[in-house]
Amino acid sequence: MNFRRAEKADLERLVGIYNQAVPSHIVTDDDNPISVDSRRQWINDFDDTHPCWVVEENGQIIGWCGLEYFYPHPAFDHSAEISIYIDNQHQNQGVGSALLDYVNVNITKNLPIKTVISYIYERNVPSQRLFQRSGYDKVGELPQISVVGGELRTIYVYCRHFNLH
Repeated sequence: MNFRRAEKADLERLVGIYNQAVPSHIVTDDDNPISVDSRRQWINDFDDTHPCWVVEENGQIIGWCGLEYFYPHPAFDHSAEISIYIDNQHQNQGVGSALLDYVNVNITKNLPIKTVISYIYERNVPSQRLFQRSGYDKVGELPQISVVGGELRTIYVYCRHFNLH
C-alpha cells in the first residue's frame, strides 16, 4: 500500500468511494449519491494543516481519509473532524487500520492538531471498532439527531487527543 496526499485530480475517485457507502444508510448523511461538482470546493478546502490522504494499491486509489476543520473559528484551529472511506472491494482487509495508523502518525509528527473528532452512526459498528482500536474514545452520543434512509439515526462521538509538537 502507498499513502499520499490527495490531489484535485483524485476527486472523481474519492466521490466514487464515498458514494459506495451511501446505500447502507449507516455511514454517510446522504440518502442519494453526491456529484463530483458538489465536492469541488470541499477538495480545495484541505490544506497543509488539515489534509486529505489517499491509500493506493497497484496504482489505484482504494481509500481516503480527510481531516476537516472542526469549527470555523480560530479557537478550534487545533481540532479536526476525521472521515475515512474504503472501497467496498477492499474492506475488512486491514486497509482502514493501515490508513488510520498512517494519519495518526502524521498528526503526531507533522500537524498542529491536538484533538480529532469522528462522528459515527450507531449502526456502523465496523467504524466504531476501527477508531477504538486506534486509540479513539467514545465521548458522547447524539440521539436521533439525523434522518437518513427515512429513519431517525443516532451518532456516537469519538475523540482522540494528540500532543502538540
